[in-house]
Amino acid sequence: LKTDFDLLVTFDWHSYARVFLPATYSGAVCGLCGNADGDPADDFSLANGSSTTNATQFGDSWKVAEVAGCAAGCVDNCRVCGEVEKRHYGGDKHCGLLVKKGGALATCHGVVDPAPFFSDCLFDACLYEGHQETVCRSLGAYAAACQEQGVAIGPWRSDDFCPMACPPNQHYELCGPSCPPTCHGQSQVELCQETTPCSEGCFCDPGFLKSGDRCVPVARCGCVFNGSYHQVGEDFVPCPRCSRRCRCRPDGTVECWPEACGEDQECGVKDGVRGCHPRACGRCQLLGAGGGGTFDGRRLRLGGSCTYRLVEVVGGGPEDLPLVDFTVEVEKERGEAGSSVVRRLTVAVGGVAVALERGVRWEVDGERHLLPLALAEGTLTVSQEGAHRVLQVRGGPKLLYDGDSYVVLTLPNTYGGHTRGLCGNFNGDPHDDLEELGDAWSTSTSNCTHGPPPPTCPTAEPGPCGVLSDPLGPFVGCHEVVDPQEHVATCLEDQCGQPGGATLCRSLQGYAAACQAAGGTLREWREATNCPFECPPDSSYELCVRSCDVTCAGLTTPPRCTSRCFEGCRCHDGFLFDGAECVPPDQCGC
Repeated sequence: LKTDFDLLVTFDWHSYARVFLPATYSGAVCGLCGNADGDPADDFSLANGSSTTNATQFGDSWKVAEVAGCAAGCVDNCRVCGEVEKRHYGGDKHCGLLVKKGGALATCHGVVDPAPFFSDCLFDACLYEGHQETVCRSLGAYAAACQEQGVAIGPWRSDDFCPMACPPNQHYELCGPSCPPTCHGQSQVELCQETTPCSEGCFCDPGFLKSGDRCVPVARCGCVFNGSYHQVGEDFVPCPRCSRRCRCRPDGTVECWPEACGEDQECGVKDGVRGCHPRACGRCQLLGAGGGGTFDGRRLRLGGSCTYRLVEVVGGGPEDLPLVDFTVEVEKERGEAGSSVVRRLTVAVGGVAVALERGVRWEVDGERHLLPLALAEGTLTVSQEGAHRVLQVRGGPKLLYDGDSYVVLTLPNTYGGHTRGLCGNFNGDPHDDLEELGDAWSTSTSNCTHGPPPPTCPTAEPGPCGVLSDPLGPFVGCHEVVDPQEHVATCLEDQCGQPGGATLCRSLQGYAAACQAAGGTLREWREATNCPFECPPDSSYELCVRSCDVTCAGLTTPPRCTSRCFEGCRCHDGFLFDGAECVPPDQCGC
Protein backbone atom coordinates (compact mmCIF):
# COMPACT_ATOMS: atom_id res chain seq x y z
CA LEU A 1 0.00 0.00 0.00
CA LYS A 2 1.48 3.34 -1.04
CA THR A 3 0.08 6.85 -0.59
CA ASP A 4 0.77 10.16 -2.31
CA PHE A 5 2.66 11.36 0.81
CA ASP A 6 5.08 8.39 0.52
CA LEU A 7 3.71 6.16 3.26
CA LEU A 8 4.50 2.57 2.27
CA VAL A 9 3.02 -0.50 4.02
CA THR A 10 3.90 -4.07 3.07
CA PHE A 11 2.43 -7.30 4.44
CA ASP A 12 3.17 -10.95 3.64
CA TRP A 13 -0.47 -11.95 4.33
CA HIS A 14 0.54 -13.78 7.47
CA SER A 15 2.86 -12.31 10.10
CA TYR A 16 5.41 -9.87 8.64
CA ALA A 17 4.32 -6.24 8.25
CA ARG A 18 6.53 -3.22 7.52
CA VAL A 19 5.79 0.51 7.56
CA PHE A 20 8.00 3.07 5.80
CA LEU A 21 7.74 6.82 6.39
CA PRO A 22 9.58 9.79 4.90
CA ALA A 23 11.98 11.61 7.23
CA THR A 24 9.58 14.54 7.47
CA TYR A 25 7.55 12.49 9.97
CA SER A 26 10.46 12.18 12.41
CA GLY A 27 9.20 12.79 15.94
CA ALA A 28 5.64 13.35 14.70
CA VAL A 29 4.29 9.81 15.10
CA CYS A 30 3.58 7.45 17.98
CA GLY A 31 2.42 3.89 18.56
CA LEU A 32 4.00 0.46 18.52
CA CYS A 33 6.43 1.60 15.81
CA GLY A 34 7.84 4.34 18.05
CA ASN A 35 8.34 8.02 17.28
CA ALA A 36 10.84 7.71 14.39
CA ASP A 37 13.20 10.31 15.91
CA GLY A 38 16.33 8.22 15.36
CA ASP A 39 16.74 7.33 19.06
CA PRO A 40 15.61 3.78 19.95
CA ALA A 41 15.99 4.50 23.67
CA ASP A 42 12.77 6.54 23.84
CA ASP A 43 10.56 4.26 21.72
CA PHE A 44 8.72 2.66 24.67
CA SER A 45 6.37 5.60 25.23
CA LEU A 46 2.91 4.65 26.47
CA ALA A 47 -0.33 6.00 25.07
CA ASN A 48 -0.71 8.26 28.13
CA GLY A 49 2.66 9.91 27.47
CA SER A 50 4.68 8.13 30.15
CA SER A 51 7.54 5.72 29.47
CA THR A 52 8.25 2.11 30.41
CA THR A 53 10.88 -0.56 29.96
CA ASN A 54 8.34 -3.39 30.01
CA ALA A 55 7.59 -4.60 26.48
CA THR A 56 4.27 -6.20 27.46
CA GLN A 57 3.04 -3.03 29.18
CA PHE A 58 4.14 -0.99 26.17
CA GLY A 59 2.27 -3.23 23.73
CA ASP A 60 -0.92 -3.37 25.78
CA SER A 61 -1.04 0.41 26.14
CA TRP A 62 -1.53 0.83 22.39
CA LYS A 63 -4.47 -1.54 22.16
CA VAL A 64 -7.20 0.37 20.33
CA ALA A 65 -10.15 -2.05 20.44
CA GLU A 66 -11.46 -5.01 22.36
CA VAL A 67 -11.85 -8.18 20.33
CA ALA A 68 -14.31 -10.59 21.93
CA GLY A 69 -12.58 -13.74 23.10
CA CYS A 70 -9.03 -12.42 22.64
CA ALA A 71 -6.62 -12.27 25.57
CA ALA A 72 -3.57 -10.08 26.08
CA GLY A 73 -1.56 -13.19 26.95
CA CYS A 74 1.05 -13.54 29.62
CA VAL A 75 1.17 -10.71 32.17
CA ASP A 76 3.02 -12.02 35.23
CA ASN A 77 5.62 -14.78 35.48
CA CYS A 78 6.06 -14.82 31.72
CA ARG A 79 8.24 -17.53 30.31
CA VAL A 80 11.86 -16.46 29.77
CA CYS A 81 14.22 -18.17 27.35
CA GLY A 82 17.03 -19.72 29.41
CA GLU A 83 20.68 -19.89 28.37
CA VAL A 84 20.47 -23.60 27.58
CA GLU A 85 17.49 -22.98 25.28
CA LYS A 86 19.22 -20.03 23.64
CA ARG A 87 22.25 -22.17 22.81
CA HIS A 88 20.00 -24.91 21.44
CA TYR A 89 17.82 -22.65 19.29
CA GLY A 90 20.85 -20.59 18.24
CA GLY A 91 22.22 -23.55 16.29
CA ASP A 92 22.06 -24.20 12.56
CA LYS A 93 18.82 -26.20 12.84
CA HIS A 94 16.98 -23.14 14.11
CA CYS A 95 18.00 -19.47 14.24
CA GLY A 96 21.76 -19.89 13.79
CA LEU A 97 21.67 -19.29 10.04
CA LEU A 98 20.87 -15.64 10.72
CA VAL A 99 24.30 -14.97 12.25
CA LYS A 100 26.36 -17.77 10.71
CA LYS A 101 29.58 -16.48 9.16
CA GLY A 102 29.93 -17.76 5.64
CA GLY A 103 26.26 -18.80 5.61
CA ALA A 104 23.67 -18.08 2.94
CA LEU A 105 22.73 -14.79 4.62
CA ALA A 106 26.23 -13.64 5.57
CA THR A 107 26.52 -11.29 2.57
CA CYS A 108 23.89 -9.12 4.23
CA HIS A 109 25.46 -8.77 7.68
CA GLY A 110 27.29 -5.58 6.77
CA VAL A 111 24.11 -3.96 5.42
CA VAL A 112 21.31 -5.17 7.72
CA ASP A 113 22.23 -5.97 11.32
CA PRO A 114 21.08 -9.55 12.01
CA ALA A 115 21.20 -9.12 15.82
CA PRO A 116 17.59 -7.92 16.37
CA PHE A 117 16.27 -10.56 13.96
CA PHE A 118 18.28 -13.22 15.80
CA SER A 119 16.93 -12.03 19.16
CA ASP A 120 13.33 -12.12 17.88
CA CYS A 121 13.91 -15.55 16.37
CA LEU A 122 15.17 -16.92 19.70
CA PHE A 123 12.18 -15.44 21.51
CA ASP A 124 9.71 -17.05 19.08
CA ALA A 125 11.62 -20.34 19.03
CA CYS A 126 11.47 -20.53 22.82
CA LEU A 127 7.80 -19.58 22.93
CA TYR A 128 6.85 -22.17 20.29
CA GLU A 129 9.46 -24.72 21.36
CA GLY A 130 11.40 -24.67 18.13
CA HIS A 131 8.49 -25.21 15.75
CA GLN A 132 10.10 -24.86 12.33
CA GLU A 133 7.41 -22.69 10.75
CA THR A 134 7.95 -20.04 13.44
CA VAL A 135 11.71 -20.08 12.88
CA CYS A 136 11.24 -19.90 9.11
CA ARG A 137 9.18 -16.73 9.43
CA SER A 138 12.00 -15.03 11.33
CA LEU A 139 14.56 -16.02 8.71
CA GLY A 140 12.20 -15.02 5.92
CA ALA A 141 11.79 -11.57 7.49
CA TYR A 142 15.56 -11.06 7.49
CA ALA A 143 15.86 -12.30 3.91
CA ALA A 144 13.16 -9.81 2.84
CA ALA A 145 14.93 -6.95 4.64
CA CYS A 146 18.18 -7.85 2.87
CA GLN A 147 16.60 -8.01 -0.57
CA GLU A 148 14.91 -4.70 0.10
CA GLN A 149 18.39 -3.18 0.45
CA GLY A 150 19.50 -4.78 -2.81
CA VAL A 151 21.67 -7.46 -1.22
CA ALA A 152 21.99 -10.73 -3.14
CA ILE A 153 21.54 -13.56 -0.63
CA GLY A 154 22.28 -17.23 -1.11
CA PRO A 155 19.73 -20.07 -1.17
CA TRP A 156 18.87 -20.61 2.48
CA ARG A 157 15.86 -22.90 2.11
CA SER A 158 16.10 -26.64 1.40
CA ASP A 159 13.80 -29.64 1.17
CA ASP A 160 14.43 -30.29 4.87
CA PHE A 161 14.71 -26.74 6.20
CA CYS A 162 11.99 -24.16 5.61
CA PRO A 163 10.74 -25.49 2.25
CA MET A 164 8.24 -23.20 0.54
CA ALA A 165 5.25 -25.07 -0.88
CA CYS A 166 3.66 -23.30 -3.83
CA PRO A 167 0.07 -23.58 -5.14
CA PRO A 168 -0.70 -25.16 -8.53
CA ASN A 169 0.90 -23.53 -11.59
CA GLN A 170 3.48 -21.78 -9.42
CA HIS A 171 7.11 -22.37 -8.46
CA TYR A 172 9.56 -21.02 -5.89
CA GLU A 173 12.21 -18.44 -6.79
CA LEU A 174 14.83 -16.99 -4.48
CA CYS A 175 15.03 -13.76 -6.47
CA GLY A 176 11.84 -13.19 -8.42
CA PRO A 177 10.44 -9.90 -9.72
CA SER A 178 8.97 -7.50 -7.16
CA CYS A 179 6.17 -6.70 -9.59
CA PRO A 180 5.42 -10.04 -11.29
CA PRO A 181 3.30 -10.01 -14.47
CA THR A 182 -0.44 -10.20 -13.87
CA CYS A 183 -3.61 -10.48 -15.90
CA HIS A 184 -4.44 -6.91 -14.91
CA GLY A 185 -1.20 -5.73 -16.50
CA GLN A 186 -2.22 -7.19 -19.84
CA SER A 187 -4.93 -4.55 -20.22
CA GLN A 188 -3.36 -1.45 -18.70
CA VAL A 189 -0.22 -0.27 -16.95
CA GLU A 190 -0.25 -1.38 -13.32
CA LEU A 191 0.47 1.01 -10.48
CA CYS A 192 3.11 -1.33 -9.06
CA GLN A 193 6.37 0.27 -8.00
CA GLU A 194 9.31 -2.05 -7.48
CA THR A 195 10.37 -1.36 -3.90
CA THR A 196 13.10 -4.03 -4.05
CA PRO A 197 15.29 -5.34 -6.88
CA CYS A 198 13.82 -8.80 -6.31
CA SER A 199 12.00 -10.89 -3.72
CA GLU A 200 11.63 -14.56 -2.88
CA GLY A 201 8.33 -16.35 -3.09
CA CYS A 202 6.01 -18.30 -5.37
CA PHE A 203 5.74 -17.10 -8.97
CA CYS A 204 3.62 -18.18 -11.92
CA ASP A 205 4.95 -20.85 -14.24
CA PRO A 206 5.74 -19.88 -17.87
CA GLY A 207 2.53 -19.30 -19.81
CA PHE A 208 0.58 -18.34 -16.67
CA LEU A 209 -0.29 -14.96 -15.17
CA LYS A 210 -1.47 -13.89 -11.73
CA SER A 211 -5.26 -13.66 -11.50
CA GLY A 212 -6.24 -12.71 -7.97
CA ASP A 213 -4.52 -15.26 -5.74
CA ARG A 214 -4.18 -17.87 -8.51
CA CYS A 215 -2.09 -18.35 -11.63
CA VAL A 216 -4.11 -18.99 -14.79
CA PRO A 217 -3.25 -19.50 -18.47
CA VAL A 218 -3.02 -16.22 -20.35
CA ALA A 219 -6.12 -17.15 -22.36
CA ARG A 220 -8.15 -17.42 -19.12
CA CYS A 221 -7.36 -13.94 -17.83
CA GLY A 222 -10.35 -11.96 -16.66
CA CYS A 223 -11.62 -8.43 -17.25
CA VAL A 224 -10.70 -4.90 -16.23
CA PHE A 225 -13.68 -2.65 -15.50
CA ASN A 226 -13.31 0.93 -14.25
CA GLY A 227 -9.71 0.18 -13.33
CA SER A 228 -10.51 -2.91 -11.22
CA TYR A 229 -9.67 -6.47 -12.22
CA HIS A 230 -12.27 -9.26 -12.08
CA GLN A 231 -11.79 -12.98 -12.66
CA VAL A 232 -13.65 -14.90 -15.37
CA GLY A 233 -17.22 -15.67 -14.27
CA GLU A 234 -17.10 -13.21 -11.38
CA ASP A 235 -20.25 -11.20 -10.69
CA PHE A 236 -19.76 -7.73 -9.26
CA VAL A 237 -21.73 -4.59 -8.49
CA PRO A 238 -19.93 -1.45 -9.73
CA CYS A 239 -22.46 1.12 -8.48
CA PRO A 240 -22.71 2.39 -4.87
CA ARG A 241 -26.52 2.12 -5.09
CA CYS A 242 -26.46 -1.46 -6.45
CA SER A 243 -28.44 -0.40 -9.51
CA ARG A 244 -26.39 -2.59 -11.86
CA ARG A 245 -24.77 -6.01 -11.75
CA CYS A 246 -21.96 -7.02 -14.10
CA ARG A 247 -20.26 -10.27 -15.04
CA CYS A 248 -16.81 -10.95 -16.49
CA ARG A 249 -17.17 -13.12 -19.61
CA PRO A 250 -14.60 -15.71 -20.79
CA ASP A 251 -13.73 -13.54 -23.79
CA GLY A 252 -12.55 -10.72 -21.51
CA THR A 253 -15.59 -8.49 -22.01
CA VAL A 254 -17.99 -7.31 -19.31
CA GLU A 255 -21.77 -7.53 -19.58
CA CYS A 256 -23.99 -5.50 -17.26
CA TRP A 257 -27.71 -5.33 -16.60
CA PRO A 258 -30.04 -3.30 -14.35
CA GLU A 259 -30.64 -4.69 -10.88
CA ALA A 260 -32.43 -3.61 -7.75
CA CYS A 261 -32.16 -5.13 -4.29
CA GLY A 262 -35.13 -7.17 -3.12
CA GLU A 263 -37.38 -6.30 -0.20
CA ASP A 264 -35.37 -8.49 2.17
CA GLN A 265 -32.04 -7.14 0.98
CA GLU A 266 -29.98 -4.01 1.45
CA CYS A 267 -27.21 -2.51 -0.64
CA GLY A 268 -23.85 -2.38 1.09
CA VAL A 269 -20.40 -3.86 1.51
CA LYS A 270 -20.06 -7.13 3.41
CA ASP A 271 -16.82 -9.08 3.75
CA GLY A 272 -15.28 -6.72 1.22
CA VAL A 273 -17.93 -7.31 -1.45
CA ARG A 274 -20.43 -4.68 -2.59
CA GLY A 275 -23.87 -5.96 -3.46
CA CYS A 276 -27.37 -6.79 -2.27
CA HIS A 277 -27.02 -8.60 1.03
CA PRO A 278 -29.72 -10.22 3.21
CA ARG A 279 -31.14 -7.95 5.88
CA ALA A 280 -31.65 -10.86 8.24
CA CYS A 281 -31.25 -14.60 8.60
CA GLY A 282 -33.59 -17.42 9.50
CA ARG A 283 -32.75 -19.85 12.28
CA CYS A 284 -33.77 -23.50 12.61
CA GLN A 285 -32.91 -25.28 15.85
CA LEU A 286 -32.82 -28.70 17.45
CA LEU A 287 -33.01 -28.39 21.20
CA GLY A 288 -32.52 -31.02 23.85
CA ALA A 289 -34.14 -34.43 23.65
CA GLY A 290 -36.61 -33.72 20.86
CA GLY A 291 -37.64 -30.08 20.69
CA GLY A 292 -36.76 -27.35 18.26
CA GLY A 293 -38.16 -24.80 15.86
CA THR A 294 -38.43 -24.20 12.10
CA PHE A 295 -37.13 -21.17 10.20
CA ASP A 296 -40.60 -19.61 10.52
CA GLY A 297 -40.84 -20.25 14.27
CA ARG A 298 -43.08 -23.35 14.34
CA ARG A 299 -42.33 -25.66 17.27
CA LEU A 300 -40.74 -29.04 16.47
CA ARG A 301 -41.27 -32.11 18.65
CA LEU A 302 -39.38 -35.13 17.38
CA GLY A 303 -38.97 -38.36 19.33
CA GLY A 304 -37.60 -40.84 16.80
CA SER A 305 -34.14 -42.33 16.41
CA CYS A 306 -33.82 -42.15 12.60
CA THR A 307 -31.91 -40.05 10.09
CA TYR A 308 -33.95 -37.01 9.11
CA ARG A 309 -33.62 -34.39 6.37
CA LEU A 310 -33.30 -31.09 8.20
CA VAL A 311 -33.21 -28.90 5.12
CA GLU A 312 -32.59 -29.03 1.40
CA VAL A 313 -32.72 -26.34 -1.26
CA VAL A 314 -35.67 -26.34 -3.66
CA GLY A 315 -35.05 -24.39 -6.86
CA GLY A 316 -32.02 -22.26 -7.53
CA GLY A 317 -33.45 -18.88 -6.60
CA PRO A 318 -33.59 -15.85 -8.91
CA GLU A 319 -31.22 -15.86 -11.88
CA ASP A 320 -29.35 -12.80 -10.64
CA LEU A 321 -28.92 -14.30 -7.15
CA PRO A 322 -28.15 -18.03 -7.45
CA LEU A 323 -28.41 -20.04 -4.24
CA VAL A 324 -25.87 -22.54 -2.98
CA ASP A 325 -27.34 -26.03 -3.31
CA PHE A 326 -26.95 -28.07 -0.11
CA THR A 327 -28.63 -30.60 2.16
CA VAL A 328 -28.37 -31.14 5.91
CA GLU A 329 -29.35 -34.42 7.57
CA VAL A 330 -29.40 -35.32 11.25
CA GLU A 331 -29.12 -38.82 12.68
CA LYS A 332 -30.69 -39.29 16.10
CA GLU A 333 -30.29 -42.15 18.56
CA ARG A 334 -31.73 -43.24 21.88
CA GLY A 335 -29.93 -41.66 24.81
CA GLU A 336 -30.35 -41.94 28.56
CA ALA A 337 -33.81 -42.89 29.83
CA GLY A 338 -35.03 -43.36 26.27
CA SER A 339 -34.46 -39.76 25.20
CA SER A 340 -33.55 -38.95 21.60
CA VAL A 341 -30.17 -37.26 21.08
CA VAL A 342 -28.14 -36.13 18.07
CA ARG A 343 -25.60 -38.71 16.93
CA ARG A 344 -24.41 -37.25 13.65
CA LEU A 345 -24.96 -34.31 11.31
CA THR A 346 -24.14 -34.54 7.60
CA VAL A 347 -23.83 -31.55 5.28
CA ALA A 348 -23.58 -32.15 1.52
CA VAL A 349 -22.48 -29.20 -0.61
CA GLY A 350 -20.42 -28.79 -3.75
CA GLY A 351 -19.90 -32.51 -4.18
CA VAL A 352 -18.45 -32.88 -0.66
CA ALA A 353 -20.13 -34.57 2.31
CA VAL A 354 -18.98 -33.39 5.75
CA ALA A 355 -20.12 -35.40 8.78
CA LEU A 356 -20.13 -34.01 12.32
CA GLU A 357 -20.27 -36.87 14.80
CA ARG A 358 -21.29 -36.63 18.44
CA GLY A 359 -18.11 -35.85 20.33
CA VAL A 360 -15.25 -34.29 18.38
CA ARG A 361 -14.88 -36.38 15.22
CA TRP A 362 -15.26 -34.99 11.71
CA GLU A 363 -15.38 -36.80 8.41
CA VAL A 364 -15.07 -35.58 4.82
CA ASP A 365 -16.40 -38.15 2.35
CA GLY A 366 -15.91 -40.81 5.02
CA GLU A 367 -12.32 -39.84 5.89
CA ARG A 368 -11.65 -38.50 9.39
CA HIS A 369 -9.99 -35.11 9.81
CA LEU A 370 -8.85 -32.79 12.57
CA LEU A 371 -10.00 -29.18 12.76
CA PRO A 372 -9.83 -26.65 11.27
CA LEU A 373 -10.82 -27.57 7.72
CA ALA A 374 -11.03 -25.46 4.57
CA LEU A 375 -12.53 -27.16 1.52
CA ALA A 376 -13.39 -26.14 -2.04
CA GLU A 377 -10.88 -23.26 -2.04
CA GLY A 378 -12.27 -21.89 1.21
CA THR A 379 -15.91 -22.00 0.16
CA LEU A 380 -16.63 -24.40 3.03
CA THR A 381 -14.88 -24.06 6.39
CA VAL A 382 -15.16 -26.04 9.61
CA SER A 383 -13.67 -24.76 12.85
CA GLN A 384 -13.75 -25.22 16.60
CA GLU A 385 -15.23 -22.16 18.30
CA GLY A 386 -15.13 -22.53 22.06
CA ALA A 387 -17.01 -25.71 22.92
CA HIS A 388 -18.84 -25.69 19.59
CA ARG A 389 -18.15 -26.80 16.04
CA VAL A 390 -19.00 -24.31 13.31
CA LEU A 391 -19.49 -25.23 9.66
CA GLN A 392 -19.93 -22.32 7.28
CA VAL A 393 -20.61 -22.22 3.54
CA ARG A 394 -19.83 -18.95 1.77
CA GLY A 395 -23.15 -17.43 0.72
CA GLY A 396 -25.08 -20.31 2.26
CA PRO A 397 -25.78 -22.02 5.58
CA LYS A 398 -23.95 -21.70 8.87
CA LEU A 399 -24.25 -24.67 11.21
CA LEU A 400 -23.36 -24.62 14.90
CA TYR A 401 -23.26 -27.88 16.87
CA ASP A 402 -22.29 -28.31 20.52
CA GLY A 403 -21.30 -31.94 20.04
CA ASP A 404 -24.19 -33.11 22.19
CA SER A 405 -27.82 -32.13 21.77
CA TYR A 406 -27.98 -28.58 20.40
CA VAL A 407 -27.94 -27.67 16.69
CA VAL A 408 -28.65 -24.28 15.12
CA LEU A 409 -28.77 -23.76 11.36
CA THR A 410 -28.66 -20.14 10.17
CA LEU A 411 -29.63 -19.25 6.62
CA PRO A 412 -29.81 -15.88 4.75
CA ASN A 413 -33.37 -14.82 4.02
CA THR A 414 -32.58 -14.94 0.29
CA TYR A 415 -33.39 -18.65 0.67
CA GLY A 416 -36.94 -17.76 1.71
CA GLY A 417 -39.44 -20.09 0.02
CA HIS A 418 -36.65 -22.27 -1.39
CA THR A 419 -36.22 -24.88 1.37
CA ARG A 420 -37.99 -27.98 2.59
CA GLY A 421 -37.47 -30.55 5.32
CA LEU A 422 -37.90 -30.51 9.09
CA CYS A 423 -36.84 -26.85 9.14
CA GLY A 424 -39.81 -25.90 6.97
CA ASN A 425 -40.17 -23.89 3.79
CA PHE A 426 -38.90 -20.54 5.16
CA ASN A 427 -41.76 -18.53 3.65
CA GLY A 428 -42.64 -16.53 6.76
CA ASP A 429 -45.77 -18.57 7.54
CA PRO A 430 -45.32 -21.01 10.45
CA HIS A 431 -48.72 -22.64 9.86
CA ASP A 432 -47.72 -24.56 6.73
CA ASP A 433 -44.41 -25.90 8.05
CA LEU A 434 -45.81 -29.15 9.42
CA GLU A 435 -48.10 -30.19 6.59
CA GLU A 436 -46.11 -33.42 6.70
CA LEU A 437 -45.12 -35.00 10.00
CA GLY A 438 -41.47 -35.01 11.04
CA ASP A 439 -41.25 -38.77 10.52
CA ALA A 440 -42.08 -38.21 6.85
CA TRP A 441 -38.64 -36.60 6.49
CA SER A 442 -36.89 -39.73 7.70
CA THR A 443 -34.27 -40.85 5.15
CA SER A 444 -33.33 -44.16 6.80
CA THR A 445 -35.29 -47.34 7.44
CA SER A 446 -32.89 -49.88 9.01
CA ASN A 447 -32.67 -49.91 12.83
CA CYS A 448 -34.95 -46.91 12.81
CA THR A 449 -37.76 -46.26 15.30
CA HIS A 450 -40.02 -43.27 14.88
CA GLY A 451 -41.34 -43.27 18.42
CA PRO A 452 -43.66 -40.74 20.08
CA PRO A 453 -42.70 -37.07 20.44
CA PRO A 454 -41.41 -35.86 23.81
CA PRO A 455 -44.10 -35.55 26.50
CA THR A 456 -45.83 -32.24 27.06
CA CYS A 457 -45.09 -30.81 30.46
CA PRO A 458 -48.27 -30.49 32.56
CA THR A 459 -47.01 -27.76 34.87
CA ALA A 460 -47.29 -24.07 34.07
CA GLU A 461 -44.47 -23.16 36.45
CA PRO A 462 -41.08 -22.73 34.74
CA GLY A 463 -39.23 -24.03 37.78
CA PRO A 464 -35.44 -24.21 37.24
CA CYS A 465 -35.95 -23.47 33.53
CA GLY A 466 -37.16 -20.00 34.49
CA VAL A 467 -33.57 -18.79 34.78
CA LEU A 468 -33.58 -18.52 30.98
CA SER A 469 -36.24 -15.79 30.97
CA ASP A 470 -35.39 -14.17 34.32
CA PRO A 471 -35.08 -10.39 33.66
CA LEU A 472 -32.45 -10.23 36.41
CA GLY A 473 -30.69 -13.48 35.54
CA PRO A 474 -27.44 -14.25 33.71
CA PHE A 475 -29.22 -14.60 30.34
CA VAL A 476 -30.87 -11.16 30.31
CA GLY A 477 -28.34 -9.88 27.76
CA CYS A 478 -29.56 -12.55 25.36
CA HIS A 479 -33.28 -11.76 25.37
CA GLU A 480 -33.12 -9.09 22.67
CA VAL A 481 -31.37 -11.35 20.16
CA VAL A 482 -32.90 -14.76 21.00
CA ASP A 483 -36.43 -15.12 22.41
CA PRO A 484 -36.04 -17.31 25.51
CA GLN A 485 -39.62 -18.65 25.51
CA GLU A 486 -38.98 -21.38 22.94
CA HIS A 487 -35.99 -22.56 24.96
CA VAL A 488 -37.98 -22.42 28.20
CA ALA A 489 -40.71 -24.60 26.67
CA THR A 490 -38.20 -27.15 25.39
CA CYS A 491 -36.41 -27.13 28.72
CA LEU A 492 -39.70 -27.92 30.51
CA GLU A 493 -40.42 -30.80 28.13
CA ASP A 494 -36.97 -32.25 28.67
CA GLN A 495 -37.39 -31.95 32.43
CA CYS A 496 -40.69 -33.83 32.26
CA GLY A 497 -39.24 -36.64 30.18
CA GLN A 498 -35.92 -36.85 31.99
CA PRO A 499 -35.72 -34.69 35.12
CA GLY A 500 -32.31 -33.97 36.55
CA GLY A 501 -29.41 -31.58 36.59
CA ALA A 502 -27.67 -32.94 33.49
CA THR A 503 -30.78 -32.43 31.36
CA LEU A 504 -31.25 -28.91 32.71
CA CYS A 505 -27.64 -28.02 32.00
CA ARG A 506 -27.97 -29.17 28.38
CA SER A 507 -31.02 -26.93 27.96
CA LEU A 508 -29.25 -23.93 29.45
CA GLN A 509 -26.14 -24.61 27.37
CA GLY A 510 -28.25 -24.64 24.21
CA TYR A 511 -29.63 -21.18 24.93
CA ALA A 512 -26.16 -19.91 25.83
CA ALA A 513 -24.85 -21.10 22.45
CA ALA A 514 -27.77 -19.51 20.58
CA CYS A 515 -27.18 -16.27 22.46
CA GLN A 516 -23.49 -16.03 21.65
CA ALA A 517 -24.02 -17.09 18.03
CA ALA A 518 -26.49 -14.21 17.65
CA GLY A 519 -24.13 -11.69 19.24
CA GLY A 520 -25.83 -11.48 22.64
CA THR A 521 -24.06 -10.71 25.92
CA LEU A 522 -23.84 -13.75 28.15
CA ARG A 523 -23.05 -13.47 31.84
CA GLU A 524 -21.48 -16.13 34.02
CA TRP A 525 -24.22 -18.73 34.54
CA ARG A 526 -22.67 -22.12 35.26
CA GLU A 527 -21.74 -21.65 38.90
CA ALA A 528 -25.17 -20.31 39.90
CA THR A 529 -26.95 -23.20 38.13
CA ASN A 530 -24.48 -25.90 39.21
CA CYS A 531 -23.52 -26.73 35.62
CA PRO A 532 -19.73 -27.13 35.70
CA PHE A 533 -17.79 -27.31 32.44
CA GLU A 534 -14.99 -29.86 32.28
CA CYS A 535 -11.90 -29.00 30.27
CA PRO A 536 -9.13 -31.34 29.09
CA PRO A 537 -5.61 -31.09 30.57
CA ASP A 538 -3.62 -27.88 30.00
CA SER A 539 -6.73 -25.77 29.42
CA SER A 540 -9.34 -23.94 31.47
CA TYR A 541 -12.92 -22.75 31.01
CA GLU A 542 -13.72 -19.19 29.91
CA LEU A 543 -17.07 -17.60 29.19
CA CYS A 544 -15.85 -15.98 25.97
CA VAL A 545 -13.02 -17.67 24.10
CA ARG A 546 -11.80 -17.79 20.47
CA SER A 547 -10.13 -21.20 20.42
CA CYS A 548 -9.94 -21.02 16.63
CA ASP A 549 -7.15 -18.44 16.91
CA VAL A 550 -4.75 -20.52 19.02
CA THR A 551 -4.29 -23.74 17.08
CA CYS A 552 -1.47 -25.83 15.67
CA ALA A 553 -2.88 -25.24 12.20
CA GLY A 554 -2.54 -21.49 12.74
CA LEU A 555 1.24 -21.83 12.88
CA THR A 556 1.36 -22.49 9.15
CA THR A 557 -1.89 -21.05 7.79
CA PRO A 558 -3.83 -18.03 9.07
CA PRO A 559 -7.00 -19.39 10.72
CA ARG A 560 -10.44 -18.58 9.33
CA CYS A 561 -12.51 -17.87 12.41
CA THR A 562 -15.95 -16.44 12.95
CA SER A 563 -16.30 -12.98 14.47
CA ARG A 564 -18.04 -14.37 17.57
CA CYS A 565 -16.66 -15.81 20.78
CA PHE A 566 -18.16 -18.80 22.56
CA GLU A 567 -17.78 -20.33 25.98
CA GLY A 568 -15.31 -23.17 26.08
CA CYS A 569 -11.78 -24.17 26.98
CA ARG A 570 -8.76 -21.97 26.30
CA CYS A 571 -5.37 -23.65 26.06
CA HIS A 572 -2.93 -22.43 28.70
CA ASP A 573 0.03 -20.27 27.68
CA GLY A 574 2.56 -22.43 25.88
CA PHE A 575 -0.06 -24.84 24.50
CA LEU A 576 -1.98 -24.96 21.22
CA PHE A 577 -5.15 -26.77 20.15
CA ASP A 578 -4.28 -29.58 17.71
CA GLY A 579 -7.86 -30.44 16.77
CA ALA A 580 -8.45 -32.75 19.72
CA GLU A 581 -6.48 -31.46 22.74
CA CYS A 582 -4.01 -28.83 23.92
CA VAL A 583 -0.40 -29.75 23.22
CA PRO A 584 3.02 -28.03 23.39
CA PRO A 585 3.99 -26.47 20.04
CA ASP A 586 6.72 -29.06 19.45
CA GLN A 587 4.01 -31.75 19.42
CA CYS A 588 1.99 -30.01 16.71
CA GLY A 589 1.66 -31.92 13.48
CA CYS A 590 2.08 -30.88 9.88
